[in-house]
Parts: sequence; C-alpha cells; structure tokens
Amino acid sequence: MGHGWSDRRDRFDRSLVTQGKMILKFLDALNLERVNLVGHDTGGGVSLILAIEAKERINRLVLSNIVVYDSWPIDDMLMLGHPLWKHKSNQEIVEYLNGGFVDGMSRPERLTPMFKEGIVAPYADDEGKISLIRNASALNTNHTMALVDRHSSITAATLLLWGVDDPWQKIEDGERLVREIPNAKLLRVEHASHWIPQDASEEFARGIYTFLQETQSVA
Repeated sequence: MGHGWSDRRDRFDRSLVTQGKMILKFLDALNLERVNLVGHDTGGGVSLILAIEAKERINRLVLSNIVVYDSWPIDDMLMLGHPLWKHKSNQEIVEYLNGGFVDGMSRPERLTPMFKEGIVAPYADDEGKISLIRNASALNTNHTMALVDRHSSITAATLLLWGVDDPWQKIEDGERLVREIPNAKLLRVEHASHWIPQDASEEFARGIYTFLQETQSVA
C-alpha cells in the first residue's frame, strides 16, 4: 500500500511490519489460507517477515534481490525520505527517479520507455511525490535486523532468485541468506541487476516455475 498506483494518500504507516499485516488482511479477505509468496526488494523484506511471523500461511517462498540485514536503504533513498523533498518540483522528482534506472538494469535493451514511464508515472504529480517521500521515510533496517536470528525458523521451501549485478541488494546478501534459511537454494542470474523481473524476465519466470514444480510433491 502506498506504492505505485495503490492508495497514495498521506498519513498512514508504510513500514515493512505494517505492510505484512496488510498482506495478511488481504489474504483473509480473499479466503486464502496458505499461499506461495514471491517478494522483490522491499516487498521481499515484507515476505521475509511473513515467512517468520506467519509461517502457517506461507507454502513456498521466493525472495528476489530483497532488502535484508542492514545494508539498505541506500543513501539516495535516505535523502529522498527527508521532509524537505516535498518542496522539490514534480519534474525534479521525475528526473531523480529516471537517474536510478541505469544501475538497476544490466541489459540496456530492456530499459524501454514503457518500463520507465510505468515506474515513474505514479510519482509524477503532487500526491505521488508525497507518497514517494513517505515510502522512503518508512524504510527502517531495524525491521530486517530484528529477523536475522530467526531466519533459521523459516519452514517454507525457499528460492533466493538474485540478479548478480545488483549494486544495492548485493549477491553477498543472497549467499548469506541461503546459509541461514533451512531448505533454501540460491539461483544466481548472471547479467541481471536489481530490476530483475524486467531485466531478465525469462530467467525470472523460468526460475520460479521450475522451483514450484520441483517442490510441488513436498508442498
């Protein structure tokens, strides 16, 4: 909630912990008792929380270039979360977001105008600008560091699907996680960076599909 075109209104908690609670309410509303969960970036941090705090609801888990430990957020996101950024023009916000795409993609041909426009558009007006600032200010490494000693309690079969070129959520985090989560495997995706669902969409989809097929008999 609060990301993309979802509820962009101001004045509600956007933290990873609260996002996890909202996901559980969403599953309840859909009458879904147990699900396979795929999480990327901060969504992956939320997924990690759920795999520990609500393990009875998670069947199989895919974590893709997720925020974890204390190596996030990057300095740019910390800066963006400062309240003074609300005085920036909408165009300045758009230019700032556009500046982060190159590092997040290893395959330039995948950095299409449609992709860039789709990411930036929800934040290109006054409401979206404030929503983006609130998202950034909600980032808190306490919420992932509090989980570190509990990674070993995860019971769901887990795939760590990682773009190895990611300069922000680095492959070393995936390598550490695979040692800490029982019944986990790490799939390294070469020549792929942070925006792996777009950067390496075929490998991303195939990796998830294969994992679900391989673990179906034990689910």
